[in-house]
Amino acid sequence: MPSFEHELLVALLREHPDLVVSLLRFAFGPDAPFDIEVAPASENLTDLQPAEYRADLVVVLRSPGDPRPRRGLVIEVQLRPDAAKRLTWPVYVAVARARLRCPVTLVVIALDATTARWCAAPIPLDDNASELRPLVLGPGRVPIVDAETARRHPELAVLSLLAHRDDASALQIGRAVLAACEHLDPDYAALYADIVMGFVNEAARRVLEAEMHLENYEPRSEFLRNLKDRGRVEAFGRAVLKVLEARGLPVTAAQSVAITGCDDLDMLETWLARAVTASHTDDLFAG
Repeated sequence: MPSFEHELLVALLREHPDLVVSLLRFAFGPDAPFDIEVAPASENLTDLQPAEYRADLVVVLRSPGDPRPRRGLVIEVQLRPDAAKRLTWPVYVAVARARLRCPVTLVVIALDATTARWCAAPIPLDDNASELRPLVLGPGRVPIVDAETARRHPELAVLSLLAHRDDASALQIGRAVLAACEHLDPDYAALYADIVMGFVNEAARRVLEAEMHLENYEPRSEFLRNLKDRGRVEAFGRAVLKVLEARGLPVTAAQSVAITGCDDLDMLETWLARAVTASHTDDLFAG
């Protein structure tokens, strides 16, 4: 199940697919293995694929005035190592290449150095030394933005904050994003301010709260509130299953689906309380 942070990043990239191209320009410059001077456009190539084979985002690069795809970018947000991805990533690339009929590059965005190194390892495809080499944008390839850059490219500044939130530069980036928010549409300003206050490290957040005269900051954007509510629901579902497991109570596949698929927080709280004393897992659903 995608995490809160994963969904946030994917939503940001889907809203601003040109952000990936900006990062590639910064990271690889003129020596990048594809032409990044073309105009990007998002394109959904996953509608006919099973859910387990859907990439986070596909971006199509075209030359101005030419509708033909020049290159496809399969974009994946990866927050931790996951061995299953080394099996599915080649599928994403193959499907996109067949549909677009042009070269396709796998671009992985990882916000910590350990995960970035894991993602960058070549993926063997056969016994003939064929392999897939992901193009990885880790923290070292995400710029530390200043106030002027944040004003001109606020989405790049938000990604910079997420990539460097535990660094000494987090306070500088947070200030830059908040200053840029003054020039944005109110809905975007609320969301980006929420991201700063929700993800920046503790020390930087305290300084920003003091500078902004805020205490007990609460999210203002509907998007982040909804994600936080969903995160709470998922956490309660996992807690119910963990309590049942710790008490040695068997859970059927149908019961597991009912628990993890429930989006009623009150019901999940009830199930969690019952899980502590239930004699059988069926007791959770009584009544």
